[in-house]
Amino acid sequence: MDQILSKLTNLGYEVFGIFIPGVIFGLFLLFWWIGLGSIAPYVTNGFLPEMNLSKAADTIEKFGARSGIGAAALFLISTHFLGHVLQRISRSGKNNEKILRNGFKRTAYCLFNNIPKPEEAFDTKLNGIFEKVKQKLDPEKIGFDWTQFYAVAKNYVARNSSTSLISTYQNKYTLHRSITTAAVVLFWAALISLIGGSAMSCYIPEFSPRWGILSFLIAMSLTVVWASSDSYAYNWMLFGNSVVTESYSILFEPKK
Repeated sequence: MDQILSKLTNLGYEVFGIFIPGVIFGLFLLFWWIGLGSIAPYVTNGFLPEMNLSKAADTIEKFGARSGIGAAALFLISTHFLGHVLQRISRSGKNNEKILRNGFKRTAYCLFNNIPKPEEAFDTKLNGIFEKVKQKLDPEKIGFDWTQFYAVAKNYVARNSSTSLISTYQNKYTLHRSITTAAVVLFWAALISLIGGSAMSCYIPEFSPRWGILSFLIAMSLTVVWASSDSYAYNWMLFGNSVVTESYSILFEPKK
């Protein structure tokens, strides 16, 4: 039973932390491609044809109708790759509590730097509980820092509890962090395309992007960055809180 739960936990992380962000990023890139309009084949030397909503729908429908082992494998590989790219990029965020408190500053920081995260790994009101658990899980007085503590505590909870929210919150903060990164990429891609397309249309009138779609993507991506970066920080804190409180509940469970 424990092995089954462990495999389901790992599968959940792959689905919510890698696969779903990869699918969302792929859709963002598709919308950006549509927004490029007639400049897509021009700037890619014919590699990308002009795409529109009807062509995209037909492509998805044909892909679904012809989806065999090869198509499914290509889809899984591409989304898995995109998901890992997002995860790798997004993990380099710095701790910055002041930036997190202001939605405008947080959004701007995400666009020009990395996604900020809370300075503390868990709510400071849980310091007393944390110290008691750390003493119990560190009998040899190694002196656990947070990275060592949560690795040991998470493993301890997994072996002694059939229900836990630790993996749930970890999957959530990983998902929102990756979505934030995907939205940042979409913002810059749409903005550069809008500016570049404006310059191109002045010299080559027959080539122009779809202004409305690119403008919508810029606004949408900013909204997603604002909302997802906040959700990431919130679930990051809940993850740390769950590690501390769940391990405490098991270690100091009242005797029946």
